[in-house]
Amino acid sequence: MTKKLKDFMHHTGLLIVGSALCATAVQGILVPHGFLGRGLTGAALLVHYCYPILPVGALYLLLNIPVFCLGWRFVGLRFVLYSLWGMVIYSTLLSVLAFRIEIGDPMLSAVIAGALSGTGIAVILRSYGSTGGAEILCVILNKLFSVTLGTGSLAMNAVVLVVAALLFPLENVFYTLVYVAVSAQATDRIFHGFANRQAAIIISDRWREIARELTTTHRLGITRINGSGGYHGADKTILYSVLNRKNVPSLKRAVLDQDPSAFIALMTAEDVTGVEVGNQPQW
Repeated sequence: MTKKLKDFMHHTGLLIVGSALCATAVQGILVPHGFLGRGLTGAALLVHYCYPILPVGALYLLLNIPVFCLGWRFVGLRFVLYSLWGMVIYSTLLSVLAFRIEIGDPMLSAVIAGALSGTGIAVILRSYGSTGGAEILCVILNKLFSVTLGTGSLAMNAVVLVVAALLFPLENVFYTLVYVAVSAQATDRIFHGFANRQAAIIISDRWREIARELTTTHRLGITRINGSGGYHGADKTILYSVLNRKNVPSLKRAVLDQDPSAFIALMTAEDVTGVEVGNQPQW
């Protein structure tokens, strides 16, 4: 099997799994409870209710045309082609997964739908594409302005919900707001947390031995930074490394074995660009 075919199957699998989760949220929970749609689906519904000239599907397609053009301009042709493929997969699964998840409490329904949808979007956006709509705009905002995918989604959906509040019962709008907020949080936590990167700062007088141990034995990349103490003003060499969270315990042991009084600070590194430890998407 060629590498291109493997890549296609891998990314198609991500699109299928993510789309299945999103379609389950829509067909199993949102539609039965009468909640509103998110992203361009919600925008198409608003236009349809105000000007019922075209069906929602046709409006959604028309709204996607300029969005796909922007995706081609700012992201790339491969992303647009995979997103078209993702739209086909998502539309098919919306038709196939026509079942209802019996949850009586509307608040719990909104939370579960948001968790399913947010997880699905995070999985989809780990592929080469998306399923179109607002996801493309979120990717563009992420690439141009480093806006997290969840934050971008929340901002765009907030605009749709403000307009929807004028046309729909407020109760449904508020439940939809809960769904959108949970979905945005789930997307951010899962998408940016897939790689579980940590940034480590190490300060020790035995920095040479520590750096040698980490680079030779544990195969970790280390950067040396020249610094000085804020109180005494003594020169210090700071070691900086970005690593997978699973390697944190071994890093601590290696450092403390060399210097039990070493200073170690760990920070979350959600968005990392790099060949070895980067968790950037492949758009």
